[in-house]
Amino acid sequence: MSTAFATRTPIRQLHVAVELAGSGHHPAAATLAGTRPVIGPDYWIDQTVPVDAGERLDLSAYPRHVVRIQAADLRDAQRERDRVRAELIAQERDPDEVTVLVDLEVLVAADARTARHELARLDSALDAPKTPSSLRYVGTPLGLAGLIADITAAGVADGVTLLPLTQPGVLEQVIDTTLPWLEGRGVTTTSNAVDQALRSFGLAPRVRTLAS
Repeated sequence: MSTAFATRTPIRQLHVAVELAGSGHHPAAATLAGTRPVIGPDYWIDQTVPVDAGERLDLSAYPRHVVRIQAADLRDAQRERDRVRAELIAQERDPDEVTVLVDLEVLVAADARTARHELARLDSALDAPKTPSSLRYVGTPLGLAGLIADITAAGVADGVTLLPLTQPGVLEQVIDTTLPWLEGRGVTTTSNAVDQALRSFGLAPRVRTLAS
């Protein structure tokens, strides 16, 4: 049984989830948020449509069928995913029934220079720059889309949980540009859950078109 599991294709459907937290996952976000709306309790939500009902992600399910990991770099993430899959095989479970998502801190803007400037502004409010809790991407929403696609294509993880360092601006960029780019290339489908995420900030649902 284990041998059969081990020889199956490790690449699965691409999932893009987001964990929303206050004004953002950067500790200075709340201080510098000004009058921007913030949300209450943190919550996690999958922004992509499962291929079938069996692919729907639920962090509370038992036995678990989605695992979140943290990693210092892409190689570390791939090793951690391989470890999770090896443990499942040892338990005589099919590893393809479990989705492994790597946490990815994100700060995106219309151009990479603006994104880097915003991160520097946030870090300047602290005694020392924030140490990433996992992978981090600072740049453009299209660059983020390319990274997410590469993470899945290379078998680094089955998808990502985005941790916006500031909100709601980063979330809007992801919804307006990152997700449509991925959808336009047929690697995922955007869920109506994006509207739920926008409503958490008092923002209207968006009319989304596929990015070219």
